[in-house]
Amino acid sequence: MSKSKKALLAKGYPKAHFNQSQQNPSIMAEDQIADQEFARQTLSSDIEKNLAEDTALWQSEKRFRTILGAAPLGIAIANPEGYFLEVNNAFTKMLGYRKNEIKKMTFHDITHPDDRKKTLKLYKAVRNGKINSYRTEKRYLKKDGQFVLAIIRATAIKDSNGNIEYWLCIVEDITERKRAEKALEESEKRYRMLFEHAAEGILVVDVKTRKFRYANPAICKMLLYTEEELTRMVIEDIHPKEELKRVLGEFKAQTRGEKRLAQNVPCVRKDGTIIYVNINSTQVLIDGIECNVAFLQDITERVKAEEALRESEERYRNILESIEEGYFEVDLAGNLMFFNDATCKIMAYSPYELIGMNNREYTSSETAKRMYQVFNTVYRKGKPADVANFEIITKNGAKKNLELSASLMRDSKQNPIGFRGIVRDVTERLKRDKEKKRMASQIQHAQRFETIGTLAGGIAHDFNNLLMGFQGNISLMLLDLDEDHPHCENLQIMESYVRRGSELTRQILGFARRGKYQVKTTSLNDLLDKSADMFSRAKKEIRLHKKFQEDLWPVEIDRGQFEQVLLNLFVNSWQAMQSGGDLYLETENVHLEEDYDKPYEIVPGPYVRIAVGDTGVGIDKDIQQRIFEPFFTTKGIGKGTGLGLASVYGIIKNHNGIVNVYSEKGHGATFKIYLPASDKKIHREKPPIDKLLRGKETILLVDDEEMVSDIGKEVLKKLGYKVITAGSGTEALKFFEKHQNEIDLVILDMIMPDMGGSETFDNLKKIQPDVKVLLSSGYSIDGRASEILERGCNGFIQKPFNLKQISRKIREVIDS
Repeated sequence: MSKSKKALLAKGYPKAHFNQSQQNPSIMAEDQIADQEFARQTLSSDIEKNLAEDTALWQSEKRFRTILGAAPLGIAIANPEGYFLEVNNAFTKMLGYRKNEIKKMTFHDITHPDDRKKTLKLYKAVRNGKINSYRTEKRYLKKDGQFVLAIIRATAIKDSNGNIEYWLCIVEDITERKRAEKALEESEKRYRMLFEHAAEGILVVDVKTRKFRYANPAICKMLLYTEEELTRMVIEDIHPKEELKRVLGEFKAQTRGEKRLAQNVPCVRKDGTIIYVNINSTQVLIDGIECNVAFLQDITERVKAEEALRESEERYRNILESIEEGYFEVDLAGNLMFFNDATCKIMAYSPYELIGMNNREYTSSETAKRMYQVFNTVYRKGKPADVANFEIITKNGAKKNLELSASLMRDSKQNPIGFRGIVRDVTERLKRDKEKKRMASQIQHAQRFETIGTLAGGIAHDFNNLLMGFQGNISLMLLDLDEDHPHCENLQIMESYVRRGSELTRQILGFARRGKYQVKTTSLNDLLDKSADMFSRAKKEIRLHKKFQEDLWPVEIDRGQFEQVLLNLFVNSWQAMQSGGDLYLETENVHLEEDYDKPYEIVPGPYVRIAVGDTGVGIDKDIQQRIFEPFFTTKGIGKGTGLGLASVYGIIKNHNGIVNVYSEKGHGATFKIYLPASDKKIHREKPPIDKLLRGKETILLVDDEEMVSDIGKEVLKKLGYKVITAGSGTEALKFFEKHQNEIDLVILDMIMPDMGGSETFDNLKKIQPDVKVLLSSGYSIDGRASEILERGCNGFIQKPFNLKQISRKIREVIDS
């Protein structure tokens, strides 16, 4: 067996392979095959070994190139002649070349011409074996023509014979560092010059020991010490003892970085005089020692001037703040530059909000335009001007009226620079003046009403007495005539004329505030509902709308008079809606304050409000001022008496109520009535008995009008009563004192010349406390009659009255 075969079998080569070869004649001999296979495997093993060695070399080179590329410093490898074989990215970036460009160049090519001689000398020293490497600073030329200042560390790599194989260079760009060092050097030079020549005093203080380390000439001049003297001193040596606590506190705050500026710091000079300085400081390290560099500015003269100015301004400010008027200063554009506290209060702005504010920001556009004209006049003429009513808008939106006096401000060269002025808040004064005028007008209006009312009341009283004569005689005649008598109809017509005359006098007494008859607690909802329904049945063209509050408070009124009020308002609305329209009725419980109806005082508290509104033609503002005046009417002759709304006014006022009108031309009118609410129960009236009630009792009839007395006597006799007449209160008292037990009823006139009804009544009660008295008057129940009823009088009847009315009233009093 050959050596090759043995070697293959030892390596595990399959023996079967050789057996197969023997069986096949075409296959070469076993030993020959073994030799060939051994040779093939040996060659493969050598190739694998070489590949492993090449792979290790490739990986090493890869690591080298990675390190080379990542190095922050420039790295270059060159041949002995200086041509670049390899450079890293930092090197190419430093010079601005690409790698393929730099590999065509030598170190000599990129060296600054002025530095080539020095580099060549170092190169020769290495080549001659004097040194193996060198370190130097030199300039490299960049591709753009600029140069880079760099530190070069060059090392020659030599072979075993000492010949240079290649150069390895490490290049560090120090261009910016050199520039910074140069700038620092120049800066230090400048700062030294500033330190020596600065106008401000400069002291460098050791923070720990508080000792002065350096002092410039300015501080020496300021404090009158030499630099040598100051550098032997500490902070405490140059400040007054009484100020040391504050000074050291400021120094510590500066060293902690809490503040940089200390103001108005007192310093003691060498001669003992005091100066004041501002100290601006910063912290630095000098030779490893923490120091405070303090810049001292002498402000002594300024402090003195400021103190004098402060005292002057304080006096000035005290004067301004002690006055109630507002003081202000504005620039030529109208921007506020200075003002006192009174101005802030007037305008309701804080000083921080008001400063710099332009007058257009707190006035209306119209007022701002007017103010511009005023200030323009002051500017042109140079003379002060007054503005009587200057309206402003405060911060909260309220409007105020001011009086303003303005004058021109000039600078030291007499150039106009702005305006100053005084403002006074006259809002309340104007309101009071307006209120006084309104009150005077209303008082005059009321007084005119009272004068006319007094006259009209007297006329109505006398007229009612005349009507009483007519009514009494007509009643007597009708009582004796059959219904088919030819004069019966004429007498009934005459009786209707008396009633119309009586209605007229009732309206006159209404506006004269003498139209209050019998007061009863009433529900206005019921009264308004019935009156409105009755009116709407007669006026089909009027659409009725009702809005009544439930649980409406009751009121105390004369129902008949209030029905007259409602009828007058309904008729007034109907006449304003000739083509038809809507009538709105509303009731509501309200509370009124005491100043609701100035100048007339009202009792504050609960009231019932009635609103009667229409969609008619409305009422002019001028006419609204006169609609409640008696005999004033906008209707034609014969179409109105002018007493309707006047009686409404009088009746409501006589009930301690209020009546107002709200209207605009073309938008209808609404009358609102306020009546005091009552806590009494509502009085339910019984239906009247429509027949004559007779009697046989004795009646004392007291009346100063002979005509009324005579007809009254006849009327009472017709009703079956025994009648005794008296023409005055005095006469009545004399008779009553003698025959009091015979008198069942006294019918007493209110208005008599010698002794009025009130005094007569009181004297009758003194004679007989349970005497029954029926008041009778051409006036209605006014204040005095109401008082008599409250004192125990049994009833009241209005003249003129007919037989049925007096018969029912007499029986009501006597039978009570």
